Amino acid sequence: MGEIVPYTKTTDSFDDLQHRCQPFILEWIFGFNPRIPLVNVTASREAKEMVMASGNAIIFYKFVNQTESIQTLVGHKSTINTITTDGSGRFVASSDNAYCINVWDRDAITDGSPVAIRTIYEPFKSNEINAVGLSHDARYLIAACSGTQNLLKVWQWTIGNDSPDDCIELPPRLGKTKNIRFCTDLGKKNHFIVTLENAVIFGYFDSKNQKLHIEVPRKHGFQDYNDSVFVDDTPRAVSVTAAGMAIIWSDDKKVVSPIKKQFLKYLHLKYASINVIKYCDQKLITGDDDGEIRFYDTYMRILYWFKQEDPEPIRTISFNVLPRKYVLDNVQDRSEDTDEEVLCFESLPRDVSLEGNPVIIRNFIMATKTGHIFDIDIVQNKIQELYYSSGSIITSFDVHPKEAQLCSCDGNGKITVYDLKERQAIMSLNVPIQRTRRGRITVLCYSPCGTYLAGGAENGYIWVVNPETMIISADSPLQYNSENIRFLKFSPDSKFFLFADDEGSIGLLQREYECWKLTGKCLTHKIVDILFVSNVKFLTIGDDRHLIRYTIDSGEVSRMDNLAISDRFKIEQSAHSTSFLLLSSDQLLVANDQFKFKIFNLKTFSILNTFLAPFHDGPIRNLTLLPGDYFFAFMTDRNIYIHQLPIDGNPFKYLGMFAHPKKLKAIRNMEDHFLFSYGEGDHGVSTWRINAIPLIENQKYCGSGLDPYCSLLPGGKNGCYVKEMLSLFFYNQISPKHNEEITDISIRDAMDVRDVPNYMRSIGFHMTQFEEDNLGKEIEQMGMLFLTFEEVVKLFLNHRTLMNPGCEEIRAALTLIAKGVFDPVDLKAFNEQLATLGEKVDSKTMTFYCRTLFPEYTPDEESEGFLVPLDELVEKLC
Repeated sequence: MGEIVPYTKTTDSFDDLQHRCQPFILEWIFGFNPRIPLVNVTASREAKEMVMASGNAIIFYKFVNQTESIQTLVGHKSTINTITTDGSGRFVASSDNAYCINVWDRDAITDGSPVAIRTIYEPFKSNEINAVGLSHDARYLIAACSGTQNLLKVWQWTIGNDSPDDCIELPPRLGKTKNIRFCTDLGKKNHFIVTLENAVIFGYFDSKNQKLHIEVPRKHGFQDYNDSVFVDDTPRAVSVTAAGMAIIWSDDKKVVSPIKKQFLKYLHLKYASINVIKYCDQKLITGDDDGEIRFYDTYMRILYWFKQEDPEPIRTISFNVLPRKYVLDNVQDRSEDTDEEVLCFESLPRDVSLEGNPVIIRNFIMATKTGHIFDIDIVQNKIQELYYSSGSIITSFDVHPKEAQLCSCDGNGKITVYDLKERQAIMSLNVPIQRTRRGRITVLCYSPCGTYLAGGAENGYIWVVNPETMIISADSPLQYNSENIRFLKFSPDSKFFLFADDEGSIGLLQREYECWKLTGKCLTHKIVDILFVSNVKFLTIGDDRHLIRYTIDSGEVSRMDNLAISDRFKIEQSAHSTSFLLLSSDQLLVANDQFKFKIFNLKTFSILNTFLAPFHDGPIRNLTLLPGDYFFAFMTDRNIYIHQLPIDGNPFKYLGMFAHPKKLKAIRNMEDHFLFSYGEGDHGVSTWRINAIPLIENQKYCGSGLDPYCSLLPGGKNGCYVKEMLSLFFYNQISPKHNEEITDISIRDAMDVRDVPNYMRSIGFHMTQFEEDNLGKEIEQMGMLFLTFEEVVKLFLNHRTLMNPGCEEIRAALTLIAKGVFDPVDLKAFNEQLATLGEKVDSKTMTFYCRTLFPEYTPDEESEGFLVPLDELVEKLC
């Protein structure tokens, strides 16, 4: 157990609680979701702070003294789609697609992590949350949804009511809600503006009467609205559209209403989509698809514009929380203890007005469509890139086998190498792939020596890169087929590497000097996983329920028959293998989609043990052994797990954690007890610190003997189910069997191993002959003639099928035999078919079963067939 990282408890802090309860702690994310607008919460000149999202995790980022730090918190079950903040930057509201809205307090713990002080669960039930707005004084929270109904709800969330204070249904013709902005004027902090696809809504909340009021201005033929904002200290508001238009709204003087707005005028500002508009320091600021930021005065007269050398579409503009403190002077020797910033009047940028006034505005953060984040200071003419660029969705990644480095590739073919200690991107390479779904690199693999990095693409291309220099090898890309490369695997000595495609074709490449030559190729099953057991031997499992062993001819002469199938073993009957892992002492661990772990002898491939696997969230994938051979990790659809060795079916020997809202794609581990993962739709790779302490502590309180196993049964150890199993255990010993002569009956606390299969059938596990043979082999490995009740129950819980076939599955099987949905089943012909199809059933046994179900059935060679309606037979079998 020396591989476990020691931990010294200091205080009952949140970190201490994490260490005692969570098997995985999310420490870092290399990337963020650029589709979700980030929020700038910077409140000082010394530090830059912002909040962004990645999957279902919210990232609190801080940049101080040229050092980056983040706090990653998982408080959502689904993907985060909105982040907003109040005027002070203390309270941050985040929402996911449908599950909840969280309000985070950044100052709840001094020098600690932000805390979710308010959670609103399922605010719209089954409808999707589209947008959330938080008022400038953090008093009101408004959320909008779309689906069967378009609703707008408001909460005075500080009071603590779970139900909304008021709700209004929006007309479906207005489209999906894009964002909600509150007014910052002193007397109008309860006023807001809602931007939808086809309209703009103005509203306010009357806290005295607990009433929500909205007004939709008369439409003037505009659509595709992107953003809207109030112009402070004026009655106006401005909206921008995808057509480059600015729509100006103002109070309707003919109607006495605080929210009655009317169309004033429109301005065609750009021929590109204007994506965002902000109001700050008496200026209106826009960002568009041309990568240009424009500054206007309150009357929409242009003052200044800014554009980078390599412009990218702008998706987010977010200003610092506090205004800029400055003095205009040409003297540079002011006192250093002042908080004011000294600005040289002559060096300031000037606007394009006739007066040529200096352009002075606080710093802001800009995020682009390609995932770049920039901190921009217009006054000082400074631009600094922050965090990591996240241009496209991650398609593959791998961890360096010897150094603390991680390599990821996105959908644009950009390969990035990160230093895991410094947590910085150190190198990148743009692979010249076809920028379509058929050209993406879907698998990356380091060689065990760390000298080579190979990537396989959807079009069959194989790219070999030198990871030290990030230079593509001269013979790349290699192409030996046109199908999607699913697996790349180097041999332990790095002299060979394999590729496998979707069609079940395996190719063997051998290194000759600095080039890779194809030396063998064969067609096998559709591969699910590949594993090298030596330098010249490897295994594959596939969807045909077989395990295949291959041998590589490592002779000096390269021939196309250097790769050959040595043996083929059937390891499953109805399940499909999903992953496998090489354990110590010549054992092979295989997981299947029926939630079972199976251990095979690596030499003979005979089954040794079958154990129950986690069954909470889909089949197990990506088995990986952790350093020290005490634990192994794996993933399911949305969870990651750590499991202690040896496996014995104890449900308290593994712990899992929710890791992704959609579906995990891959995990990798590093020797320093870190696990890395990415999932569907992710723009970054997550870093999880492995913590085995909760798993070890968990087993201290699970009990002994059958206690932990009986937790899998209804009622537990003292329930009726276990009592019935115990009664049948003793009853089985006095029932006649084995054609034995009449002898004295004696009740023992152990059962004859020959009686175990029938006993398991009597308590609910109706095994097939294949499963019975496997059970017999495992009992034979135990080397005992009699098994105790505890041993039999453990075998039952580990072997039983968790999901028995339902009526629809039985109906489908009988339909194939009956040759029609409405045709009756001939029991006599049915018996004859079962004697030849699948596992053969003895005719006498089958006749006994049929007469049990239908007492009037009399099998006779001279009689005609006994017809039974299909529905009646299905009902009896269910």
